[in-house]
Amino acid sequence: MNIDYSTPLAETSIIASFSRRAKSYDKHARLQKTMAERLASLLLQGPAGRVLELGCGTGVFTRHLLAQPVRELILNDIAAPMIDRLREQISLPESTRFLIGNAETLDFPEADLVAANAVFQWFRRPRRTLAHLHSRLRPEGRLVFSTFGPGTLREFRNTVGIESPSLLQSLDEWLRDLEDSGFDVEEAVPETRKTFSANTRALISSLQQIGAAPFRMLGTGGLKKLIREYDLGFKTPQGVYANWEIYYIRARHRAG
Repeated sequence: MNIDYSTPLAETSIIASFSRRAKSYDKHARLQKTMAERLASLLLQGPAGRVLELGCGTGVFTRHLLAQPVRELILNDIAAPMIDRLREQISLPESTRFLIGNAETLDFPEADLVAANAVFQWFRRPRRTLAHLHSRLRPEGRLVFSTFGPGTLREFRNTVGIESPSLLQSLDEWLRDLEDSGFDVEEAVPETRKTFSANTRALISSLQQIGAAPFRMLGTGGLKKLIREYDLGFKTPQGVYANWEIYYIRARHRAG
């Protein structure tokens, strides 16, 4: 099934999906929380000046940013209900500002650090977006992010031939795009994870509860086929498994 994920309709679907799941996100975002913990290890210690977080969601990574001395915090997300949920749960500095909208099209103020946990896979034009972020970073500023690679949910997608609703670039592609956009990569750490769900229905439900399956990809017959074949092919005594390919990257603004 071919879907054009670069259309305005697709963006509207993504916003609607994450908006609906704002209250259920934290309960089901176990992988994103552990990703945030590992990504936080790439943050440099010391005063951070002005920090911009893209796709802050409900604040899974924001908490790690606030563990450091941040002079000014700018939080962005494409779905306003996600930010509403964040504000309910986290005590924020008075200097915090909010920017709601698509990170690829917003005009951001200059920053010393740009951070994003499990967000860049939603970009439609990654190289152009990286170049824009480079232009908004101050000299020697850092970009720190995690994202998913093409091995993510590959078995799930291949079972019935569905496409990913997100962009799954290889690590080499991200490193090339960063280099071409004016960054020097300081750290690039790949990771492979295996997660388990009770069955395929539970796996699908968990993806929906974090807004990661925003499209009606299959009709009733296709969904039943997916559940039947995935249960058959990827079931273990611990439940069905899914593989995730994850990258953690820190890059420095290259002046000149």
